[in-house]
Amino acid sequence: MVRILTRLGEVKKEMAAEHADMVDFNIGTISGNLRAIIADEDLDVKSGDVKPIKIKKIDILGNHIIYMCAYAAHGLGHPIAVGEETHLPITMDRHADFATFVAAIDGTIQKDDLLGVVIILPISLTHK
Repeated sequence: MVRILTRLGEVKKEMAAEHADMVDFNIGTISGNLRAIIADEDLDVKSGDVKPIKIKKIDILGNHIIYMCAYAAHGLGHPIAVGEETHLPITMDRHADFATFVAAIDGTIQKDDLLGVVIILPISLTHK
């Protein structure tokens, strides 16, 4: 019997390890990432305020969408959206550098506070 040796098994293991390093979670066959929303400035808020706040940049690859994690991470309130000054098509690489924060109680958000988490998921467009 002749056995042909190839690197195929080794390459498959390397690819699986690289994929595992690039994603934070899987839901079935869908892989995604989690990114922290971190305040990049101090901001005083009062209960009921809806204010923009500068955040540390979150990179968003083209053909990826963002969901806001509903679990409240900050004691004063919750971010409801992230974005950037110029809206770009979903097919382009983008980044978020501000968040819209809704305050539940009075207080001060401090630079480097964890405000929340975004979930980044890849998509495949069906129409151009």
